[in-house]
Amino acid sequence: MIAAIVEEHAWEGAIVGIDAPLIVNNETGARYCDGAIMREKIHGKNLSVFTCSKSFMLNHFGVVRGEEVVKAIRKRMPAFSLTGDLTNKKHVIIETFPTGITLGLFPDAFPIKYKIKHKVKFETTKTEMGRSINLLKRLSDFNPPVHNIEDFFNHSSSIQALPKKRYKNLEDKLDAFLCAYAAYWLANHKGKVFGDDQDGFITIPIIDENGVRDGRSERVKVKCGRLLGPELRT
Repeated sequence: MIAAIVEEHAWEGAIVGIDAPLIVNNETGARYCDGAIMREKIHGKNLSVFTCSKSFMLNHFGVVRGEEVVKAIRKRMPAFSLTGDLTNKKHVIIETFPTGITLGLFPDAFPIKYKIKHKVKFETTKTEMGRSINLLKRLSDFNPPVHNIEDFFNHSSSIQALPKKRYKNLEDKLDAFLCAYAAYWLANHKGKVFGDDQDGFITIPIIDENGVRDGRSERVKVKCGRLLGPELRT
């Protein structure tokens, strides 16, 4: 399904941001990029990431799912490169992740704990989701800006009433939006790449806090889970 969506919208160029390990060569232990991003101070803070190995992924899921998604996309559109180097490339797949994106873009509000966790009260998690969606309204002043967050997350006022299944759908929607916006941001700015194309990399946007509020560029709107602009669709 992901590959079909990419094929439909990416003919003129796209950066596809995927929240999953896309290159997993290590049989055991952790990937270098996982350790590198956790060692780095980003806006003075540290990230925690899911570390993985090929044996772990195969034992738990039967496949390395991110690798399978990349294969499916490239089978339909061989022009896509899996790389952290966005220079002079129109069709790129990158690995990114929402927690890193939120730290990179909203350091003053980090951590944002909207994910369902067994040891955290569900009501607290839903409050954090509301805070997350409110933070996204700042994007109207970002470069590139997004001006219709309230339309896209139009059920934000009823978050506290959501049962867990519907909340998980909203959680996935927010994750997808963050990855899409990160990809669009990276088309306009240089991000930070941890690791390499050979053994795995993670790319996240990191704002210059002195220049974040610039809403003078092209208007961008959210539609059907993708960010649509005049030249690039993610």
